[in-house]
Amino acid sequence: MTQANEYSKRLETKAAWSVVVVYEDSATREQAVVFCDQLVGRFWERFEFEVSWWTFAMLSQAATAKEATEHAGRANLIIVSATPEGDFPAHIKGWIEACLRLRGEREGLLADLIEPSAIPCGWEGDRHNYLRNAAHRGAMDYLTQLPHDIAHEAPDSIDSYTRRAEQMTSLLDGILHQQAPPPHLLA
Repeated sequence: MTQANEYSKRLETKAAWSVVVVYEDSATREQAVVFCDQLVGRFWERFEFEVSWWTFAMLSQAATAKEATEHAGRANLIIVSATPEGDFPAHIKGWIEACLRLRGEREGLLADLIEPSAIPCGWEGDRHNYLRNAAHRGAMDYLTQLPHDIAHEAPDSIDSYTRRAEQMTSLLDGILHQQAPPPHLLA
């Protein structure tokens, strides 16, 4: 097999991962870029990443916020990169809550990239607390750093049941393609 064919075959077998990045300003965008570069660097052999980028300002516009919410509803990973000061603006909290409602019980990860070194020792801050609680309410894993693995799922979760239900096993295939015997006529 040629090297090009091996690369093509590897691309076909990669799982797709959707990532939504929400950032506050240019500095927090750079922080998210570094995180995404590390994410892709660590997992590129197993996953193909689709990343969409949204600023806090973009999410203040109804049409853009709706589009971003739809992306986040399907995303495997939502990244929030922000400054540590104060609380989130109301439109950001509203957007996060809309995402959680749309996701339902769908598994996923919520990464909090608020710079911890900027927060006084022993104090987490309103933004950290809000994101941690949002992840908990949304049944999402809460991250503050790049995870060692992103391919886990709870064995008895809705997502795992759905994947198993969609699998075509040889037994199921045999049942579905079995020719039914002709009905017997009774005299």
